[in-house]
Amino acid sequence: MTQLGRQRGIRVYVSCLSVVFLSSIQFYLLGDITTNQNGLLLDDVATTLSSANVVKSTAPFSFSACLIIKDDNIILPEWLAYHYTVLPLDRLIVGVDALSHTDPTPILEAFQTLGMKITTWKNDSFWKDGRESWAKKEFTITNSTSYDELRRRKRYRQNIFYEACLQKLQKERRTWTMMIDADEYLAFNFYDESENNSSLEYNVSNTRSEINQSPPDTMADVVSHWDIDPKLPCVTFARYLFVSKETFDDNIIEMPHQLLLHPGFNASLFHTLRYRQRAPLNGQQAGKSIIDASRYDGTPITNPHRIPKLCFGSNVFPNNKVMPFRVHHYVGSWEAFRSPGFDPRGRWTFDNRNNVKNIVEDSTMSAWLDRFTALVGGADRAIEMTQTLRLHAELEMKRKIKEQQEQQQYDWEKLSTLTKEWL
Repeated sequence: MTQLGRQRGIRVYVSCLSVVFLSSIQFYLLGDITTNQNGLLLDDVATTLSSANVVKSTAPFSFSACLIIKDDNIILPEWLAYHYTVLPLDRLIVGVDALSHTDPTPILEAFQTLGMKITTWKNDSFWKDGRESWAKKEFTITNSTSYDELRRRKRYRQNIFYEACLQKLQKERRTWTMMIDADEYLAFNFYDESENNSSLEYNVSNTRSEINQSPPDTMADVVSHWDIDPKLPCVTFARYLFVSKETFDDNIIEMPHQLLLHPGFNASLFHTLRYRQRAPLNGQQAGKSIIDASRYDGTPITNPHRIPKLCFGSNVFPNNKVMPFRVHHYVGSWEAFRSPGFDPRGRWTFDNRNNVKNIVEDSTMSAWLDRFTALVGGADRAIEMTQTLRLHAELEMKRKIKEQQEQQQYDWEKLSTLTKEWL
């Protein structure tokens, strides 16, 4: 495994966005739609993309994914580009939170031009009522609604979305499906410098040791011959938090060669390049899973981290030492972390997540961008599909927040009325 270091002089893009929790909300009306392939129009900037020069992956199969989002447009292009390349991902179902202020459709349409089939569910079209009041689709949010109710409703929405997504993919006869968030990346589980590779545990021939000896092209190549019990339709991987700490020094980093000399390339617009400090291997978060949708038996999902009775292992903290993959969870930049309108996480959560002890260097995530550039036909297209879409999303978010700043407050009564009207 080639060690990836740092590059001196990476241009740092700092967005001067304000911090507010204020009003004004937009709802986008559509139920279950599949985005088209007619290019995209973002605000007043037209970006014309076509399927010309796109190189098809030679992987033995392609992955699917179930992704639920709320105002994640800033980080969505990189997430799509990375997983399109590394998995490869070519089937995606997106659930857009009904309280979203931004519409991901233009970004999704851009990736549809690469041949990805993307279905978007809006206005909670997948909803099924639960027993509790907060689990009803017609639940009214007011100024007296507790944070606990909002948290439970958010978790319930995620669980029933995953159920509906897996059921749809099963009907399509799809197989391995990734269930992670937009700030998370499924990554190869390369050995960490802190691990004792000479121990007996690491000398045993297994899929993970093979990855380190000869890095594969895609995760599908690994899954097609891995040593995990084939009878289990679900596998949970360890998850590690990457903090928002940048390190710039005189060490050399292997940056994407095809983009490094491009005048428009800005490495700081990629979380996978900009942030390389993470929690140690003994500081994992609750894991995330991939599941073979063709073998999903309809088991109710009560935990987005792991499906009981279906997943490999006994809990949400798997043994990372023997797994071929792990999940990287990025706090990211403040501009990408915060949400317009009511954001129960806020600056405190951002700062708290960045308070990780004993962080370690992890520079294993930069190789994918060169491969993405080759797949889409060159540096110009790669930048359009990632940086350009992200910058448009940042401008849109800035406008949303400015509009809300002028409103001076976030009106929950108005929000609940609009929600009921559109649903």
